[in-house]
Amino acid sequence: MFAGHPMEVEALDAGFEPPYALPDDARIVTIDEARAQLPRACDLLMVLQAMGDEAHDLTSELELLLDRYEMNHPHVVQVAEHLGRLVRQWQGLVDELKVMGARIVSMDPGRLEWFGVVDHQMALFSWAVGEADIEWYYRMEEGFPSRKPLIEA
Repeated sequence: MFAGHPMEVEALDAGFEPPYALPDDARIVTIDEARAQLPRACDLLMVLQAMGDEAHDLTSELELLLDRYEMNHPHVVQVAEHLGRLVRQWQGLVDELKVMGARIVSMDPGRLEWFGVVDHQMALFSWAVGEADIEWYYRMEEGFPSRKPLIEA
């Protein structure tokens, strides 16, 4: 019996049925692949957090402007266009995370996860802001609160 050993994707038990369907664009990675992507994924998460704050501020500004001006007022249009550019940039960064196999679980606190194989079963490698490395996993059916340490020999 294993207890937290990350494995290659090919080690997934034959006929394994995940408790819920993986997203169409999900990528299953090894722990080494996830760790290689962690620095860039952390950078992207921080940028996305800042962009989320900026989007919130722009949305609030738009609400205030719309109380005073018509929708086609130049300042309203300028702020709305800036918000649109921000959303497009956001989508591009999220797409970059998907290509790496990473996905955001939480913006605040910042948490990332990757689909992987642990003990011949599908699991999620888990990382949270403040952690130096990806050292945790949990089974898909269990969720973040039940994280367990990866055991690597």
